[in-house]
Formats: sequence, C-alpha cells, structure tokens
Amino acid sequence: MNFYLVLIVILMTIAVVDLIVGVSNDAVNFLNSAIGSRVASFRVILTVASIGILCGSLFSSGMMEIARNGIFNPSYFPFDKIMIVFMAVMLTDIILLDFFNSLGLPTSTTVSLIFELLGAALVTGLLLAFDSGYGFEKWPEIINYSSAVTIIIGIFLSVFLSFIVGSIVQHIARIIFTFKLKKSLRKYGAIFSGIAITAIIYFLLIKGAKGSSFITDSQVKWISANTVVIVLISMVFWSIIIQVLMWWKKINPLKIVVLLGTFSLAMAFAGNDLVNFIGVSVAGLVSFQAWTASGIPASDFTLGILNEKIVTPTWLLLVGGLVMVATLWTNSKSRKVTETEVSLGRQDDGDEKFKPNLVSRALVGSAVWIGRQIEKIIPERWSRILSIRFEKESSGDIAADQASFDLIRASINLVVASVLIAYGTSQKLPLSTTFVTFMVAMGSSFADQAWGRESAVYRVAGVINVIAGWLVTAIVALLSSGLLALIMYYTGNVGAIVLTAVAAFLLIRSHVVFSRKEKEEKADATLLEQKQLSAQQAAEESRKNTIQALETIQSTLEKSLRALLSENTEPLRKAHTQLEKLKTQNEKLDSRIIKFVRKMDKGNLATGRLYIQVFDLMQDLYQSTRLINDVIMTHVVNHHNPPKKKYADLTETIEKQISVFIKKSITAIATQQQPTFDEALHLQHFINKKLDELVVDIQNDEIGNRMGLLQTRLLLEMRDLIDAVLSLQKAYANNLN
Repeated sequence: MNFYLVLIVILMTIAVVDLIVGVSNDAVNFLNSAIGSRVASFRVILTVASIGILCGSLFSSGMMEIARNGIFNPSYFPFDKIMIVFMAVMLTDIILLDFFNSLGLPTSTTVSLIFELLGAALVTGLLLAFDSGYGFEKWPEIINYSSAVTIIIGIFLSVFLSFIVGSIVQHIARIIFTFKLKKSLRKYGAIFSGIAITAIIYFLLIKGAKGSSFITDSQVKWISANTVVIVLISMVFWSIIIQVLMWWKKINPLKIVVLLGTFSLAMAFAGNDLVNFIGVSVAGLVSFQAWTASGIPASDFTLGILNEKIVTPTWLLLVGGLVMVATLWTNSKSRKVTETEVSLGRQDDGDEKFKPNLVSRALVGSAVWIGRQIEKIIPERWSRILSIRFEKESSGDIAADQASFDLIRASINLVVASVLIAYGTSQKLPLSTTFVTFMVAMGSSFADQAWGRESAVYRVAGVINVIAGWLVTAIVALLSSGLLALIMYYTGNVGAIVLTAVAAFLLIRSHVVFSRKEKEEKADATLLEQKQLSAQQAAEESRKNTIQALETIQSTLEKSLRALLSENTEPLRKAHTQLEKLKTQNEKLDSRIIKFVRKMDKGNLATGRLYIQVFDLMQDLYQSTRLINDVIMTHVVNHHNPPKKKYADLTETIEKQISVFIKKSITAIATQQQPTFDEALHLQHFINKKLDELVVDIQNDEIGNRMGLLQTRLLLEMRDLIDAVLSLQKAYANNLN
C-alpha cells in the first residue's frame, strides 16, 4: 500500500508538470490572434487570457473525460495494472509535450493523451490477457475500437474543414473591409463586431460554460431551446452598443472583438482541457481511494468505478487554473510555440523558420498554375476590382505598426475557430482545439495573400511540418506509452521509479538547453527589434559577427589540421559540428541582411555595402574551411597514409602561422587597426613556394596520388582563406575612412 501511495504522489506531481507543459503548448490557441495583431500590450493580452483561464477553471464541468471516454475499458483492469497504464500515460505525456514545446511546434494535448491511453491500455491489457491464458482475441474487451476510429476521423476532418472555412470567411471579409480599415470600419464596423461578439458569446455558452457545475440542466435546455432568439437579440444589442461607442469614444471595435475572443478561447481551454491534463492523475487518486476502502488485494480489485461520472473537487480545479496562469506569465516555451504560428501567418516578409521541401514546392507550383488558369476565366474587370480590394498599406505603415497581421484577420481567426469548435461540441464531434485554431489561422493567412511568391514555399513547408508533427504525436504517443507500460509491467516498482527519474532528468536537461538557446536568440534579435540602425550600430554588429565567425574558423582549422597528423576523427567531428553552427548563423544572416540594410540610415551606402561585402566574404571563408575539413575527414576515415615528415612539418607550420594570422586579423578588426598586409603577403608567398615544391615532388614521383591531391587542396584552400581574411580587414578599414 505504501508504494501505491508513492505512485499517487508521483502522479499528482506529474499532473502539475503536465499542466505546465500543456499550457505552454496550448497557449498558442488563444494568444496567437491577439499577439499577432498587437491588439494591446503583451501584459494586457496575458491579463485577459489569465482571467479567461481562471473563469474556465471555476466553470469547468469537472467531468473526467479521459477516464470515461471509452478509449479503453477500466473494468477490465485490476488496480495494480491500471496504475501502470496511468503512470505510462503521464510520463509519456510530459516528455512528449515538452519536446514539442522546445521545438516551438503546436500539437494537440488531447490527441496525445488519447493515443497514450490507447497504447498503454492495449499493451497492459494484452499482457494481462496472455498471463491469463488468452491471446489477441481479448483486445475488443480492452479497447473501444469505434471510439478511436471516430476520434481519428474527427482529427482529419477538423484539419481540412478549418482551413477551408477560414480561407473562405477571410476572403469575404477582406473584400468587404480591404486593408484600409479606417474608412471601411466606419461603414461596417458595428455590424461586423455585433456578429462577431454574438458568435463568441454563443461559443462561450456552448463550449465554455455548458455542463459546468454552475449551470443546471434546466438552464442548459433553456439555452438550447432559445438559441436563435438569444443570437438575434445579442446581434442587434451589440451592434447598437458598438456603434454608440464608436461615435462617442472613437474606439476601434475590432479591439473589443479580439480581446473578448481571446478571453473566450482561454476560458473554453481551461474549462475543457484542464481536466484532461489532471484527469488521469485524478483517476489514479480515485482508484487508490476505492481500492483502499475495499480491503481487496490490488491484483483482484477491478476499476469499474471509472466508468461512472466523476466530479473533480472545485479547489483542485482552481489550483490547476492558478498553475496555468503562472505558467502563462513565466514560461518562455509558450511564447516560442506562439511565435511559430504567428510567423507562419504574418503579412510581411521576414525570417522564415522552415525550409522548403518537395511537397511545399509541388503544392505552391500547383497553386500558381491553377491561379493562372483562373485568371484566364475571370473577366478582367472583376479581376481588377478584386486586386484593388486586396491592395495593402504602404510598407512604412506596416513597419510602424509592427503587427504580423491586422485586426480583421485576428477577429476572423477567433470568430471562425469559436464557431467551429462550438458546432463540433454541440454535435459531439471530437474536434481538437489546437487543430481548429491553427488551421483557421493558416486558412485566413492564405486567403489574405500573406503567402506570396516570396514566402509561400516556406510557409507551406511550415504548415506541412506542423501537420506531420500532429501525426507523429499520435504515433509516438501510442508507441512510447506502450513501451513504458511494457517496461513497468515486467520491472514493477523499480521500473516505475527509474522511469520517473529518467523523465525528470530529460525535463531538466530540456529546460537548461532551451534557456541557453533562448539567450542566444534574444541577443541575436536585439538589433532587429529597433526601428532604425545608425551606421555605428550596424558596423559594430557586423564587426561582432565577423569576429565570432573568425574565431570559429581558427578553431576548426586547428582541430582539422592537427587531426590529420594524429589520425584522430574525433576532433574532425567536433570541427564539423562547429562549422554546421557557423553555416546556420550564415543562413540566418542571409535571411536578415536585407532587413539590416533597410534599417540603416538612409543614404549611408558605405555601411550597407560593408554588410553585403562581409557576408559574401564570410561565405567564402566557410566554404574553404568546410572543404579543408571534408578532405581531411575523407583521408583519415579511409585510413590513407598519414603525411610523411616533410608534409607533416609543413602542415604543422601552416597551422601555426594561419592561427597567428587569423588572431592578428581579429585584433585588427576589433580595434579598428589597419590591415595586416605584411603577414598576409608573407603567408601567401610561403604557400606559393610550397605549391611549387609540391609540383616538383609530383613530377618526380616523390609523393603518392592521395597525398598529392590532399596537399594540393589544402594549400589552395588555405591561400583562398588568407585572401578572404585580408579582404575582410580591408573592408572594415575602408569603412572607417
């Protein structure tokens, strides 16, 4: 009994952790539109969302949906085995969700829990059946097959339906309002806001408050019977109120819509998903209490009680809500997930988080071809009118606003997602809040022509990656929870404790790694957050990046050349890793270089030219160093002969001289000194001389083919590298003048 009490404590602790990682991922559902449209300050947005979460936790139905949803049959399992299922589910869930949070990818917490339950229950149930002398024929008694299939179909339907509906509604809204909102809002703002607020209130009634302990069954029936009247009265009432406020206080009605929508989605999230995060742990607690009171051995006590309606204590729901609010304000992983969705839907160009792939290229190519065919069919006059409706504000206005998209799109995202989720709930369809909100946002982005020819392949690739991540979530959740259940089934108490320790280690390690990366990204993004860069700021930023790159080049050259002499592949691999990081940094700079130049003082050609020239030279440096690392790696891993004394001494001499040269170059660039011409000329003369000697050795057949080819490539690439470093010094020296 004592050990099961320990397991209950572990389960309740994991429930708190699951709340943290869960809200870190699901925060994107209700924060995306408000943050992306910059409807208010970040603090105001979080405050509105926090109030929604607290209200949702108080109005939560308290129904343990996961325990009673029919994915598996609890009455089939004795107490000792169902504890294995619960432990496997919760351990898998926190690791899986934290992994997606670290990647910044939104995934469905509900789907992950469902498939974790499916995997753990199926494995544990089948093992139990085998021990009882049965086989696979028992699986229909363990798993509710029809329920699982319904959920999977609902997932795919919600993905495609949400994208299509979001696209259509946003397209219509943009034709009505255009991108020039000031004029159109005066005409249609009150009516649109009245409709939007009514839709959100309807969503709150159906999804947020329905079934809660604060609303009786008779009140729910009255709401259902009078839905049409409530909707019509609400629409008229709010349209009038908004119009009066627009005349009286000159307010922007869309801000009310977006903030109310943020509140409603946050409330619905807490009211419905909160119990999903803690439901399994609470089911474990209820099971433990029932078993303790029964006096029956753990292996004989079955859990039919979990098929009944179980009410979670209100105080526990409130504590859960407070944990979620605290996470919302303090956990940076939730902001990383939100940034991913906002970046995929932003209206302007910028850094792309995803690389294009064959599928994204094929889809974009097909869309371009279809678009051209449609243009041939649509009358020219219609096409011209539509083009005018989709004309965007000037780049200057957008830069000043700094919003990823405007309030119309934010409002459509919230209203359409609210309506779809409310409808799905009323029809008892297993819609995922994450899937619906994400795909509506992507559909509205597509309709708003945010995915232009400059960014479409990157954005589509991002959407494909996220959708693929959803599928991976289900598969990994199923297999991982099943594997953990298998381990605990055969290892018992020891296995449960060890797996808990491993999960704790992975979470701590993930937090440490994420914190380090976040600091690097914040430092990297500091200058881009400024509206204008002075020539001095731009030059200093360029100089800092160049010095860091040169230090990496010097370090990797040293490792690679010394590895050739020692025939040790480990330094070569470390050097390769360093070069991969340098490549990633160069790619980031490549995507931002135009932004930097655009932010510089107008007319400052010298600094703009410096930035572009330095980037080109850094590419040359990377390519030369990478080639040196590659040819040495090929030579060493294939066990070719090491250099004889003459060329071993040459390699050692050149390594030392180039290291000294690069260090002097770093000092010259950092302290704004004149280029080190003498050192560069001396090195170039030395390498040219050694090239001549190499040619003589080759002609006299004094060096083998492999070694001759290796030495030729090393000398040529190092000569190119010296030229590039010297050119960098000249570029900075000329910029000073």
